Amino acid sequence: MAQLPCRPEVAVIYCPLWHPYDHAAAWKGEGWCEWELLKSAIPRFRGHRLPLRPTWGCFDESDPKWAAREIDLAADHGVDVFIFDWYWYSGVRLMEEALERGFLRAPNRRRLKFALMWANHHWADYFPAPFDQPWNSWLPIRHTPRDLTRVVDYAVENYFRQPNYWRVEDRLFFSLFQAEWLVEQLGGIEATRREFRKIDRRLAAAGLPAMHWNAMTWGAGPVAKLKAAGFHSTTTYNVTSDGRPKGGMVQQYPAVMAEHGRKWRELAAAPLPHCPVVTMGWDVTMRCVQKLRWPFPPSKRTGNHDYPYCHLVVGNTPRRFGRLCCQARAFAESDPRRPYAVFVNAWNEWTEASYLLPEKRYGLAYLRELKKAFLG
Repeated sequence: MAQLPCRPEVAVIYCPLWHPYDHAAAWKGEGWCEWELLKSAIPRFRGHRLPLRPTWGCFDESDPKWAAREIDLAADHGVDVFIFDWYWYSGVRLMEEALERGFLRAPNRRRLKFALMWANHHWADYFPAPFDQPWNSWLPIRHTPRDLTRVVDYAVENYFRQPNYWRVEDRLFFSLFQAEWLVEQLGGIEATRREFRKIDRRLAAAGLPAMHWNAMTWGAGPVAKLKAAGFHSTTTYNVTSDGRPKGGMVQQYPAVMAEHGRKWRELAAAPLPHCPVVTMGWDVTMRCVQKLRWPFPPSKRTGNHDYPYCHLVVGNTPRRFGRLCCQARAFAESDPRRPYAVFVNAWNEWTEASYLLPEKRYGLAYLRELKKAFLG
């Protein structure tokens, strides 16, 4: 068995939305990417801090020169792994250029490990999302044994053999955004477990180690089922609210920090080892139509404040974020199951206002707090 590191690794979510790509050109027009929403964002109320101003401007992350700058910045501040949001729809791939043309061609790429989180959700036009109307669905997600084999084969050919692909206890890390959905569509627990065993045999035949299947989950309820299906660990993509049923449309980061701790404890008590997540911030009003006034009303169709017409979080300062990082590290190190990493959301989820890249107001302060928590 591989020796455990002296501290949990820091795995940061990387959202590859920030470069032109063919599907976006077909759907939204030549050259479009989500930088356009960031540039056109408006404040919704007095004191609302939009638009955001990235210090590096609206750069092309699929350019290996820019990727090299990101790698150096991350590695210099205590980041060990980039977890790339990865999009696959029955062979159709989206936004893989950030990883394949940018990160993997950067001359310094071995300074960071990388891994995949299959963002296995439907892809639709929420750029911006129409209010209280069905979204224009572009690509549905469907899981079959054959398609899962194709996913693994593509990853073997393009990612798993890379010397800096992330391994957890000598297994290839691979995460699912909607793990329960995968299990359901593959035919249930036993069917999924059979498919996972077939994949491990396929990997062995390719001279590679077995898979470490990680599940993103927001509660402990499904964890026993996921363990039985063959998953090895859990984490949470983000924690974005104070946890109260009626927490309000503007929530405070200190209350969200407390909800992080409650989620960590709940999931650490479940049957699988759990890696705590730290969320930097939350504000998705940039993906909302501008003509709708704040506060957004609930949907007439569902009665809820549906994404992205939902609450936002204020009061997330670098110091508070740093304190939450310290708490996550201490929590992981006190867990007898010794989770292998603390996850952070996110490196560059700009249009959800969760980012570590420098921005005009605080510059590198969030990264410095991260470094202090894990390397200081």
